[in-house]
Amino acid sequence: MADLVAEPLSRIQPQAIRWLWEPYLPRGKLALLDGDPGVGKSLITIDLAARLSRGGELPSGQPAGRPHTTLLLDAEDAAADTTRPRAEAADADLERVITVTGQRGDPLQFPRDLDGLAKLVHHHKPDLIVIDPIVAFLPASLVATSDQCIRRVLSLLQTIAEHSDCAILMNRHLRKAGAAKALYRGSGSIGFIGAARTGLFASRHPSEPDLGVLAVTKSNIAADVPSLGYRLKPGPNGQAVVEWTGPVSISANELGEKPEAELRPRDRASCWLQEQLAAGPLPAAELYLRAAETGIPERTLRRAKQDLRLAAHTIHPSIGPRVTYWYDREAPWPKNAPFKKPFELPPLPDLNELI
Repeated sequence: MADLVAEPLSRIQPQAIRWLWEPYLPRGKLALLDGDPGVGKSLITIDLAARLSRGGELPSGQPAGRPHTTLLLDAEDAAADTTRPRAEAADADLERVITVTGQRGDPLQFPRDLDGLAKLVHHHKPDLIVIDPIVAFLPASLVATSDQCIRRVLSLLQTIAEHSDCAILMNRHLRKAGAAKALYRGSGSIGFIGAARTGLFASRHPSEPDLGVLAVTKSNIAADVPSLGYRLKPGPNGQAVVEWTGPVSISANELGEKPEAELRPRDRASCWLQEQLAAGPLPAAELYLRAAETGIPERTLRRAKQDLRLAAHTIHPSIGPRVTYWYDREAPWPKNAPFKKPFELPPLPDLNELI
């Protein structure tokens, strides 16, 4: 049995986090990008690889610095007809974006091919490794097993990241059944997000379907990471490219929420009418006039009155025309109301409660 090592923290030299893309992708760590098919996960990784390859501006605006190299492990798209055209459309330095497959063009499988991946990393010295999607590189028997088995394989990937000082970004699809928190919406074991130091989430904006949002579900090493908006646009060769639009004020959890259904005109009229009568009775003629100015037709207003079960009371003055008021039975009765609240019989009791 190997001897254990105990060392007080006072003897450990502190080190700052090194970033490939601050505060989204740390070096020497695992990161996870979750999202449904069609939201542009693969295009986001191609865009990032392209920006890094030419040392250009990163999606959040800061400069990438020197040119960087990316290893792409893609199990879903062919390099010749999809990956290369996408990289060209994103203006990548193609020499610095390197695809990785097995000897016969097959995708790698972990943990079987981890030694081979480690050798490629040692040779090419990449700054970023993209595994898209991570589940496709794991045997089915492993994916279906426990959280502990998943973590053991990912810990080996983590070792590669640490020794090479590169970032490893794993793409993952979402499960069909949703979850309250975005952190738990990814498919497969919770071990995936547990092993990642950064969790990213790509989704459509709930109120702007043409706007994508890249948000953070988990960050153990940074706080207050802003969400970024993006749109998918046609590139010069017909391939889609990512156009980043800047920070968006929405969280990853809010991205999974469906927007409220648009109210019917009749429902909007009911809300409006209830607000108008919240302070007490108003003449029906005045309500019709206000509704017309708001764009509510008389017929819709009358239906809203029926839906709310509003009451009407007519005053017959000694001089002048009679005036009909509408009022809400449930609203507080003001002291300066134009008439005393009419007496109403209490509702009949529920017979089932009396039996």
